Amino acid sequence: MTAGYNDRTCTNGKGGIKSVLLFPLDNLANSAITANEITTLTVTGETFRYKLKSNLSSFTAPIKVNKDNGTLFYEQSLSMIIASDSKELRSEIHLLAQNLVVALVENADGTIVALGFGEGLQVADANEYTSGVLKGDRKGHVIVLNGMENDEVPDVSPAVYAALLAQQSPSV
Repeated sequence: MTAGYNDRTCTNGKGGIKSVLLFPLDNLANSAITANEITTLTVTGETFRYKLKSNLSSFTAPIKVNKDNGTLFYEQSLSMIIASDSKELRSEIHLLAQNLVVALVENADGTIVALGFGEGLQVADANEYTSGVLKGDRKGHVIVLNGMENDEVPDVSPAVYAALLAQQSPSV
């Protein structure tokens, strides 16, 4: 340990996700992490951005410790709620489910973090495609991606993120 933390001075802890930029783990060509921030990242091919509605999507990355085995890892889970549906979107979700991906998550406060950066995220069984029941219900998708990582969630430098946004494919 190197320092404590005073949470009583923090008032900018805004929750939520603005968008998620995805790319296949196999397309990660080069990277560098300095002080738990991705400062260099080269991705071959396109990236795929999901712009999300406010107050719906989230991620978790709790630390898991097994004292008996002496192991420590991070169990990452990303839940993207998409309040719409089309045949094109269903096809994209099908393709997403066939890949191991890295997710660059743009938080509501403007910070960007990387999930699945070492071993990737995979679509989980917890996905949902629903019509809703009542007129006010959501018709759409819940996409859940899960993974396990050896290291804590790294931040992504704004310059790296901007460069990868330039590689994004058109949206459906």
